[in-house]
Amino acid sequence: MTTIADALTGLRRALDSIDLSLPLDSADAARRVHAELVGQIDDYLLPRISRLDAPLLVVLGGSTGAGKSTITNSLVGAEVSLAGVLRPSTRTPVLVCHPDDRAWFLDGGVLPDLARSTGARPTGSGLHLVVDDRVPAGLGLLDAPDIDSVEIANHELAAQLLGAADAWLFVTTASRYADAVPWEYLRRARDRAVAMAMVVNRIPLGAEDEVATHLADMLRANGIDRVPLFAITEAAVGAPGSEPAGAVAVGGAADDSAALVDGRLRDGAVADVRAWLHGLIADDASRADVVRTTLDGAIESIPGRVEVVAAAVDDQASAAASLRAASRRRYDEALSSLEVELANGVLLRGEVLDRWREHVGTSAFMERLQHGVGRVRSRIWSLVSGKPVPSEAVQDQLESNLVTLVRNHADRAALATVSQWETTTAGTAALADAERGIDRPTPGLTDRLERELDDWHDAVLQLVQDRAGNKLAVARALTLGINGIGVAVMIAVFSQTGGFTGAEAGVAAGTAAVGQTLLTAVFGENAVRDLVRDARDDLRLRLAGLFEVERRRFDALLHRHPSERDAPRLVAASDELASAWRSGDLG
Repeated sequence: MTTIADALTGLRRALDSIDLSLPLDSADAARRVHAELVGQIDDYLLPRISRLDAPLLVVLGGSTGAGKSTITNSLVGAEVSLAGVLRPSTRTPVLVCHPDDRAWFLDGGVLPDLARSTGARPTGSGLHLVVDDRVPAGLGLLDAPDIDSVEIANHELAAQLLGAADAWLFVTTASRYADAVPWEYLRRARDRAVAMAMVVNRIPLGAEDEVATHLADMLRANGIDRVPLFAITEAAVGAPGSEPAGAVAVGGAADDSAALVDGRLRDGAVADVRAWLHGLIADDASRADVVRTTLDGAIESIPGRVEVVAAAVDDQASAAASLRAASRRRYDEALSSLEVELANGVLLRGEVLDRWREHVGTSAFMERLQHGVGRVRSRIWSLVSGKPVPSEAVQDQLESNLVTLVRNHADRAALATVSQWETTTAGTAALADAERGIDRPTPGLTDRLERELDDWHDAVLQLVQDRAGNKLAVARALTLGINGIGVAVMIAVFSQTGGFTGAEAGVAAGTAAVGQTLLTAVFGENAVRDLVRDARDDLRLRLAGLFEVERRRFDALLHRHPSERDAPRLVAASDELASAWRSGDLG
């Protein structure tokens, strides 16, 4: 049976393999959910599962200027978090705990990736730890940055800290409690069943009931029930004897005074809030209930959040597959077009025809060959003017023409692929990571092609040797030798006359017939047909391999993007966690 810790680690690993970088409609929301899941597993779930009896962490979160730092200081009874008029006043989160709990919070029991600092004032980024024996053992209070900070790093950190909390103390003001951003977080707390209380700060005197009632109605309308709600009125500032302000817990009574003393609210102003906090850790059962409630909510919310990510992963995989298919189509089309041109005999234009005709004079040779293939073997020496066919010159010219033709088609395929990819946002984003020149053949194409053609020529010669057997003597008698026969086979591969016009078509036809008759004289008609077919198929495979290497440049731009297997794997990891949680095996 998989333990909860193992299942969480498996889900974390599955999430870590996900890339959501293609700019699709579903990507932004999924990236946010993905980051929250990873953060919550790392910062809260794994540490908490490993130590169910560890101190509770209560995070004070809320809007800019809500008074979180002042309330933190007031709850502790000392200035532990800097408060002021400069916004945001909390740039480095401050965690205050009892000395007995210092090791758990300092050594990274929660939020392990955040650096720690200690001392009178925060230094650098990360988490600043303060110990104070006025905080009850078993409780940590964390003053978080503003959730609506104009500094992106601040509100992202605030979200991370709230995701690591056993309980939230959400702080807002009478003028800000209806803002949109706080309610986004409150709904997240609802969906994850986080233990939570709310503080409404700076309520004008006499408006306590009105604000509290309206806020309670809003909470119920959003499905947030049974949340303790604490109201703190504006601190009285004025001459001695002025009417003190108070703090009211909904359903409770007004406190004696909320006037600021040394930058802190008087104890009476936060007495009900402090009582709620102490109630969370009043005994082992109370603390275990908070932990279990928050763990239940967090883990039970995971399948729904994973579905959001998995749907976006499917979108990413589909977009990547479409781009791969587009590049494959463009290169397949280029290869097909190349094969058509090769079959039409375009390689036999110009110097190839001239060099071949120079040594196998077409019309004179044909007249003699037409008297019968049987007499070719005895008369061929005189027919070719007593000189060997310069097969290397013909071969070189063939290969040079083929290199040019292949590069042209590879160039068209690359440009067509880039053009099609640029019609989509996903394709444009993928091309942003490409090296310069992605719309042209790779620099090494010519060298690879020349090596393949050399290997093809060797393979053709091997075919000739394998098929000729004792007929090699005949080939030598023809003064063509094994290389000459090989070149004749290569000529035959490209010997169709489509693509020629006028007199050139006649010359090409005559040249093709000469080559065909030479080969027939050595091998016989059926054997020649098989030999040419095998040589043509071998060349086709080699060209297809070259084009595949060219195309894989585009696949490489998509290698980190999901495949169709990633979303099911992610959902399976989530299902395994749900099963482990139901079994209760903490591991």
